[in-house]
Amino acid sequence: MHLLHENLFSSLNPEQLSIYQRVIHAVTEKKGGLFFLYGPGGTGKTFLYNTILAKLRSERLIVIAVASLGIASLLLPSGRTAHSRFVIPLELMENSTCGIKQKTHLAALIQEARLIIWDEAPMTQRFAFKALDKTLRDILGAKDDANRLKLFGGMPILLGGDFRQILPVVTKGKRQEVVHACINRSDLWKHCELHTLSRIMRVNEYTADGHVDARKHEFNKWVLNVGEGKVPALCKDCEDEPTWIQIPDEFIIKSDRPPIEAIVDTIFPNFINKQENEDYLHERAILTPRNDDADEINKNMFKKLQGAKMTFKSSDEICKGSTDNIDQHCSYPVEFLNKLNFSGVPPHKLKLKLGQPIMLLRNLSPSTGMCNGTRLIITDFNKFVLQARIITGSHVGKMVIIPRIVLTSTEKMALCNATNTIPSAAMLCDDDKQKSRAIVEIGRPISP
Repeated sequence: MHLLHENLFSSLNPEQLSIYQRVIHAVTEKKGGLFFLYGPGGTGKTFLYNTILAKLRSERLIVIAVASLGIASLLLPSGRTAHSRFVIPLELMENSTCGIKQKTHLAALIQEARLIIWDEAPMTQRFAFKALDKTLRDILGAKDDANRLKLFGGMPILLGGDFRQILPVVTKGKRQEVVHACINRSDLWKHCELHTLSRIMRVNEYTADGHVDARKHEFNKWVLNVGEGKVPALCKDCEDEPTWIQIPDEFIIKSDRPPIEAIVDTIFPNFINKQENEDYLHERAILTPRNDDADEINKNMFKKLQGAKMTFKSSDEICKGSTDNIDQHCSYPVEFLNKLNFSGVPPHKLKLKLGQPIMLLRNLSPSTGMCNGTRLIITDFNKFVLQARIITGSHVGKMVIIPRIVLTSTEKMALCNATNTIPSAAMLCDDDKQKSRAIVEIGRPISP
């Protein structure tokens, strides 16, 4: 751990070093405090978290690392989702508290901890932080009554994230309601010490000889301006707010070939010969806001993949328990059901090949690295399960099994995602508990 810290510490830039020293000072002096690390993606927030974790844990100090998202928690050593670690209620109100009881193992862990790091904090509703504040005052106050009057019970809290990205989800909420749900609208924000990272490390602006790459510098600057709303935008199709921007020509791939082929060959050069190279695959991705575009890109690359192919089909009948009309299923022929596509749900026919990169869309088992957003390589499959190897996050190389699951309703799956658990046997299939129990067990990782 000491060697890891030395390697990470030596790579900190001046901005990161200043924040590192401030947080470490707050921990060693036991002064507490609320810190917020603000910076766009690629500025090294996670790198800084890991440096602080390595420093404190090398000194045998306990640090609790959490994130608002399961996939983000995998980037932190021993990371967990905030809701699962602090038992934050799903339905939050201003007077909510976390479900941590005194004299439990979790309460004892919190009392021994010296720092809490919470990544992607802007995505969490502001009442969650207030609930944590009340809970820490109560738990740490049992050890010292003076802590009941201190912010977060005197525990240093390092939050981080980017307000340019996704904010808390408010069901059917308007923009004003979403903004009002953010942490910077909380009473706690006035006690927050704000630190900013501005240098983007993901797209390195410097050449091998140490000179600034003008093109990369301009690209980073343009991305920041887009996030801050400084790029002029236009309204289309009677939109209430302008959402369309003009992309500069120098950032557009120019080719006489079809657009999909051009972007695939640019992002994945020599894909046919390198498709078995996991480092080559996990450091590249094509992002698109439309499912139709993603499907077309996947079809194009699927044809180039080598390996055995299998087609998986979803259930194609209506659940008879979901309607009072016993003849309801007769109104929906199988052909009609098979053509339906839903957001967040795979199509009726899912074609996969051995060696194909895939991404999970559900939080199956965050503790073993199976989260929404985890990328894997298929190594084997049959009609019921996929065997795959994780290629991203802190569980790289681990072999896991992905089961077939039954999506009974939006509410139940939303509950599973929020609590980062796989659906229970009762949720999956009420009339066949034994079968469903086997499906839950098979979701655990297997030995390589």
